[in-house]
Amino acid sequence: MDQDRKTRLEEGGINLSGALERFMGNEPMLERYLGKFLTEKSYAQLLEAVAADDREAACIAAHSLKSVCGTLGCESMQKLVLRQEQCIRTGNWDEAVTMMPEITSSYNGICAALRA
Repeated sequence: MDQDRKTRLEEGGINLSGALERFMGNEPMLERYLGKFLTEKSYAQLLEAVAADDREAACIAAHSLKSVCGTLGCESMQKLVLRQEQCIRTGNWDEAVTMMPEITSSYNGICAALRA
């Protein structure tokens, strides 16, 4: 991974040093998993669940997405989704729903950085 790519990924919201640590310094493996983020289903499942007012499915999708984000170093998005998951679990559905634009913005930023 060249320095320009690293810079773009960091600017896109990915903590590469933390992610590399979780991948035991294996940069090629991290690159493969970062690429899989683009096709990972939990974000789409979260969108669908929120649109359908399906709180249980939204909680499951948020939990999965939070884990993926944490593993890959998408820390700001992980924090957002963690907060959303907590809102869902505590019955604060309206707040969880209002978080979707911010989560979507974070998701789109990460995807744009990965595609660049």
